[in-house]
Amino acid sequence: MTDPVISIEPLSDALMDAYLASGMERGKSGRFAVEWAFRNNPAPFAVARNNGQIVGISGYIQSRMQFGSETGIAFQAVDSFVSESMRGKGIFTQLARAYDAHAASSGGDLIWGFPNDNAAPAWFGKLGWHSHGQVPFLIKPLRAGFFCRKLRLPLDFPLTRARDQNLSSIAEVGEWGDALWDLAAPDIHVGTVRDRAFLNHRLFNGPQAEQYRVVASPDNTAPAIVATREAEKHGGRIAYVMEALGGLSLEPLVMSELGRLASRGVELALAWSFPWSPNYHTLRKAGFVPLPERLRPIHIWFGSRPKSGLSTLADDKGQWYLSYLDSDTV
Repeated sequence: MTDPVISIEPLSDALMDAYLASGMERGKSGRFAVEWAFRNNPAPFAVARNNGQIVGISGYIQSRMQFGSETGIAFQAVDSFVSESMRGKGIFTQLARAYDAHAASSGGDLIWGFPNDNAAPAWFGKLGWHSHGQVPFLIKPLRAGFFCRKLRLPLDFPLTRARDQNLSSIAEVGEWGDALWDLAAPDIHVGTVRDRAFLNHRLFNGPQAEQYRVVASPDNTAPAIVATREAEKHGGRIAYVMEALGGLSLEPLVMSELGRLASRGVELALAWSFPWSPNYHTLRKAGFVPLPERLRPIHIWFGSRPKSGLSTLADDKGQWYLSYLDSDTV
């Protein structure tokens, strides 16, 4: 058998067919989901072929990234697949190294992502990524039912004093979205640029848009946004706080949405936020607490690999801003 041929490619019909055959979740969602995820990247895939057949794929989402007071280009590793007959031959590592070289040669500043337990040893070992540990989970209990079921008690009651203020959801982010980012950016040293274009693309233009609820304070002088998604998962009804960003107007939005979620029977709210993030104090004041690693239902690791001098601070502690908007699966 000859060694597989590795190439960097745009989306094609052949790649789409391989996505469908691979069983990867994005492929199951159809071509629109794949095109939406990778639309900002003209060549998002490292592809391995053996005798002309696709036997491996690695996909990378391209985005604008904040590095201190500057912005650059980052590639987030999200999808990897190697056909069963070719596993154990180092193809996953070859794909990653090929895209690593492509990112550097095409002017990219950073490669980063959230490897699971299976992929983490390769990313942090063979591929030289810096490990930031697990993502910064916060949890807020909203109803007792989740815990009472564990104890086989037929009880359920609210665990939050937050009250729904009957806020109307929004259908798009206006110019105030850029004002929001301008206000937040000085306190974010490394993170995806969350301007108007990104927020609209991520929350309103994708295949999961109908599953998000977004409320906002669209005041250019004190803007704020809170986005959530409900799901039946981890043995209960939970809500992901996709984003909670803003100034003085953020806390009332967070509290209203927590009250609304509790009234709908949502039992737990989850968020991602580091202690140095600009929204951390607001989330802690609302009752969110760090979720100990031993209690987490899944392990999501977080790593980065700078490709330019601009992004070297991405490996430093205390630099990153993350939220669930950075997750490509929620």
